[in-house]
Amino acid sequence: QLFWEKRLQGLSASDVSEQIIKSMELPKGLQGVGPGNNDDTLLSAVASALHTSSAPITGQLSAAVEKNPAVWLNTSQPLCKAFIVTDDDIRKQEERVQQVRKKLEEALMADILSR
Repeated sequence: QLFWEKRLQGLSASDVSEQIIKSMELPKGLQGVGPGNNDDTLLSAVASALHTSSAPITGQLSAAVEKNPAVWLNTSQPLCKAFIVTDDDIRKQEERVQQVRKKLEEALMADILSR
């Protein structure tokens, strides 16, 4: 289906207490294109592309999408503008991963000690 991500628009995950889980924040350089695009739709498209293909995600490389946002130029890429991941982006993400791992370790240790 064309623009299948639109069907997921407005849906969100919730935890066991039915509290809505905050959606991920996309990097500033990742910008969607096409009709009615938003961050949630773009996140769904990028996640799907990562899940269904081992090819790198580069975005739509043609300027034609700006002239006709209803065109699906490259079906192996989500509808986002072409982007480049820099070494600084990778370094920042590595730092975030280390921080989250540290928090997880602390939470697991607290759980073990409480038992």
